[in-house]
Amino acid sequence: MILLPDGSQIELDRSVTPSIMEQKQLILEAARAKADCLVAEVMSIRPENHFVESRLLLRPNLVAITNVRRDHTELMGDTKTKIASVLALDICSRSTVFLPEKEDCASFRAEARRCGAELIPVAAGSSASILQEAAGVNTIEFLDNLDLACAVAERLGIRREKILEGIRKVQHDIGRLKVWTYRPPVPGRTCYLVNAFAANDPESTFQVLAKVKRMIPDGSENTFGVFNLRADRLPRTLQWISVLQEGASSHFKRLYLTGDHNRAIRRRLPEALALKSGPPEQITDILCSGTMETVIIFGFGNIKGPGKLLADYWSRIGEPYA
Repeated sequence: MILLPDGSQIELDRSVTPSIMEQKQLILEAARAKADCLVAEVMSIRPENHFVESRLLLRPNLVAITNVRRDHTELMGDTKTKIASVLALDICSRSTVFLPEKEDCASFRAEARRCGAELIPVAAGSSASILQEAAGVNTIEFLDNLDLACAVAERLGIRREKILEGIRKVQHDIGRLKVWTYRPPVPGRTCYLVNAFAANDPESTFQVLAKVKRMIPDGSENTFGVFNLRADRLPRTLQWISVLQEGASSHFKRLYLTGDHNRAIRRRLPEALALKSGPPEQITDILCSGTMETVIIFGFGNIKGPGKLLADYWSRIGEPYA
């Protein structure tokens, strides 16, 4: 999705294989809009693509590294050190690089020195003085992200009141963590529907899960996981299976599988329940059935396919959780 200055959106044509060359279209749209600033998300996974996308196509003045977590391990490496060395390829000559202080590591420092870039570690909680004027914002947002956003905005000379206005009014896409309250047609039953499908990697997902359980303590003992699988993300699926087999499945009272190859995966996770393919209404009815008065339905794994259908449906039937 391309977000324009007036808040309107242009959906990218994804009828073909995604390509980093989409960034050319983004730059063209920014030029047509006579934009003062262009914000782009690096989409690469392969190391060589990171180099081309950042250093040859985008050439950013500012680089914001949000986190270093184990994902796409088949291409980026299976350790944080290897993944950091790939992400360091996004650092351009004489750029300014922001990253959470806890993610500061040798790969970033070495590449910053080589490129003549300025590296700025952002301390945890550094946005507290700004956020104290925005009650409730950090309930659903992650403080690391808010710290990073505020640090970049302040560096650009954006006024504090404008930063707060942007945080309050931002229009999130379907991948954002979202919680809805849903009361099925059963007396006394309450379901909390959680869209965490876009978190993807285990570390991010369990951070989201912990946050949700703090938000909804009365349902935390009855959490049902809905693991959505993608056929084109087999390495990620295998990573998830390993984590769940090692005990992570205990985070859920029940674990359901949906999406591609769920019956085959169930042989590796016998405690999981395979959901038959069907409309989101039918799947939601199954998830919300039972005798428990309060339950959290936590969707994770991937947003594509059933994940997006469920998230869209939940946004229509549920009330945003305050």
